[in-house]
Amino acid sequence: MKNILFLLFFVISCKSYTQQTIVPLRTYTDIPENAGYYIKDTNNELQAFEGTWKGTWNGKTIFITFKKMINKYNTTMKYNEDIIIGKFKTLDSNGNVLFDNLALPDDQAKIRGGNFQNITNKYLMSYRDNDICGIGGSIYLTFANPAKTQLNFSYDQTSMVLTSDCYFHGWAQADRPEPLPKDNIVLTKQ
Repeated sequence: MKNILFLLFFVISCKSYTQQTIVPLRTYTDIPENAGYYIKDTNNELQAFEGTWKGTWNGKTIFITFKKMINKYNTTMKYNEDIIIGKFKTLDSNGNVLFDNLALPDDQAKIRGGNFQNITNKYLMSYRDNDICGIGGSIYLTFANPAKTQLNFSYDQTSMVLTSDCYFHGWAQADRPEPLPKDNIVLTKQ
């Protein structure tokens, strides 16, 4: 009986897997929810982003590690996709660690890929950090040179509503945590 149940489960699993409709990463049309779609990096474009990148701003240094994730289910959009996730460590001018989430499991990465923008050709990512009162925003990446060893990094932080339980509630804007550069910077592949 166990063998029959296993075989039935295997056949159903194989059937549902083969019914996945693959569309390229740069698909700029609406993808129906729950229709078995997989937005796949068919041209291996995301591979060039992988690795550790370093940049500086306002006396701080950031190390960001990007990793390609394959066939990940997007719970918001309800389809599978290939994406890049990011984890980072930010140091002050004396080398003291200000922020470090490099050891987080991949499914808890605070930076998560989205898609390529049709007009600008930038790769869009989102950042959300509940450990810093829900700070977040959008990150835009483009390569700064043909060798793909430099990356233009732009972070657009969303406005925040700071509740009284946030540890930096009442702080002046200039004194609030700045885990990611708000200015456009160039990251260099390490």
